[in-house]
Amino acid sequence: MKVIHAIDDQVLAAWLEKYDHQAKHMEGFKQFALVSGAQLKAVLLYEWSKWESGIFNQHIFHVKLVEAESASAFKELMERFINWMRTEKCDFFFLRLEAADLEKNRIIQKLSHVYYVGGLTRLEAPPAQIEMPLTGQDVVMSLPNEKEYDEAVLLGHQAFVKSRYALDPYLDQRVVQHFYQEWMRNNLLGRADINLVAKLNNEVVGLIQGMTKGNEMALELFAIRPDVQRKGIGKNLFIEMMKVSHDRGHHFISAGTQLHNTTAIQLYEKMGFRTTNAFLYYHVWPKKGER
Repeated sequence: MKVIHAIDDQVLAAWLEKYDHQAKHMEGFKQFALVSGAQLKAVLLYEWSKWESGIFNQHIFHVKLVEAESASAFKELMERFINWMRTEKCDFFFLRLEAADLEKNRIIQKLSHVYYVGGLTRLEAPPAQIEMPLTGQDVVMSLPNEKEYDEAVLLGHQAFVKSRYALDPYLDQRVVQHFYQEWMRNNLLGRADINLVAKLNNEVVGLIQGMTKGNEMALELFAIRPDVQRKGIGKNLFIEMMKVSHDRGHHFISAGTQLHNTTAIQLYEKMGFRTTNAFLYYHVWPKKGER
């Protein structure tokens, strides 16, 4: 099969529709595809991750979509894309696959340069007005003021130690902490649509942040200081966010958490959330990890 880097718009739109993707959501991405004769056999769309590249001082790319007509075409596509990225200015790229697609995951896990960096569970629930349970502590839920931003951002120091970036063997964990803290700070400075903090004895001990996506409120980052966890503070902060989302007219709330984070999953389920799908994440370092 032959590699091509440009696909006719109508041909690509028809291909995407065949796999239940909308072409308008895939515009502007770089293309890498396999053809046999005039027929598409496999397609991969990707983009440069500018912000992550700047934080990590690495050239990082994000695979947005990968589909193939057969398992053998998928394997060849990924092998040739990894080899292609070895010649490009790329340190690593990441992709996610649906956990239920056992064939794709089996193939990718056997390839060189590939590291499994954890799974993600996606859950959804309608926003609701829920009574705040008593915690036995004088906890205040509020919008953060600018003087509290630095204190809130510090919660990211230990909150994401099991994230996919933290599980990558080639990334400096101090930079990973900085990455999440800068993400939280950007959200506080206006990127997020909802920022709420929990305060105990005038100290910020919890932070939750969400983004509006159409009629959906997507939970982005959620952090509770380790010494006050399992005391109901996180639950109350989450309930407050659900109330705000309800008041703003969102149809549903979505949340994602690591597959192994059973504590968070149990919390979401108590709030009425149900799992919709699950994904496995991979970081691929084309110039490292030969096996």
